[in-house]
Amino acid sequence: MELKDFVKETLVQVVAGIEEAQTEVRDCGGFVNPAHRANVKSSDESHFGVIGTGQNIFLVDFDVAVTVIEESGTDAKARLNVASLLNLSAGGESSQSSSATNKISFKVPLALPTDSVSEDQLKEQDKIVQENRRKQTERIRAANKRNSGVWL
Repeated sequence: MELKDFVKETLVQVVAGIEEAQTEVRDCGGFVNPAHRANVKSSDESHFGVIGTGQNIFLVDFDVAVTVIEESGTDAKARLNVASLLNLSAGGESSQSSSATNKISFKVPLALPTDSVSEDQLKEQDKIVQENRRKQTERIRAANKRNSGVWL
C-alpha cells in the first residue's frame, strides 16, 4: 500500500469510527468528543487545540516503516510504500529495481467531528454569554452617561 493511501485510509477510518461511536455512546448517556471551548493549554501533547465551532483538534501520530522502491526500465517510477511482509506484483514491464526501508514519523492535525448534542449545548451557552455581555455593556454605557460631567 502506498503511503498516501495508508495515511488517507487511517484518517478516514478514525473519523468514521468516531461518528459511529457517537450515537451509541450518547444513547448510554455519554459523549464522544464533545464540543467545548478551551482557554487553557492542555498538558496532553496530542491535543492541538479547539476551533471556533468547538471541534477538538488532535495530532495523529504516524510512525511508519516505508520502503522506497526505485525502478528503471520501460515503465520507470519511484514509489513510497508502507513496509509489509509480503509484496507481490505481476506485469509485463521489464525493469530493474532497488529498494530501501526507512522509518518516518510525522503528525497530522485532525479536527474530529463533535457530538451534535454537545455542539447545540455549546451554541446555547454562547448565546447566553453574548446576551450577558450585551447587557453589561448597556449598564456601563448608562452609568457613564449618568456620570458624565460629574467630577470625583
